[in-house]
Amino acid sequence: MSVIEYDIFEPTFCHSTRDLLWMWSHGLAKQLIPALQKPARKIDKSSLGQYSFLLDAEIRLEIKASRVVASDSGERQYIKALPSKSNEEFDMNFQQLKPAHCEVFVWVAVWRDKIRYWVLSSEEVKANRYYSPGQHRGNVGEGQLHLKKENIAEFDPYECRSNELLQAIRAAYQRQMMSNK
Repeated sequence: MSVIEYDIFEPTFCHSTRDLLWMWSHGLAKQLIPALQKPARKIDKSSLGQYSFLLDAEIRLEIKASRVVASDSGERQYIKALPSKSNEEFDMNFQQLKPAHCEVFVWVAVWRDKIRYWVLSSEEVKANRYYSPGQHRGNVGEGQLHLKKENIAEFDPYECRSNELLQAIRAAYQRQMMSNK
């Protein structure tokens, strides 16, 4: 089986969210932070898929990607993807957030011409006023958060550049550990 590698512009042309998340964002994360390790797969199947990576043998990390799309378009996701300078209303949805299963979230936002990163502790996600703890009816412990034109600036304190991800992850982990005390 061959590995597919993407460059900075290709994610906007992935047809499905699964392709964007699994094939591209996880590969990108491993390229940017080589120290990331996939979690050991235990016999207990309930632990599978709860977090994406392990860092420093203790930081459970979940990477979520979202394409920035025009809010008022009924087109397919990859067609309604917006450029970063667009003045259109947009929606970016980070789904299946499970704050109890990791210490740190890395969010990757993909515009047609730009990628932005935010790093938040699990507690910061859970306490955020835009976090909805019930993504699907009957779901327990799994939520979602929408970033839009109206609220994206509120996440500026968590934004970092790609070459700052490792330090930002460790800083978010420290914030998480302080909030647990």
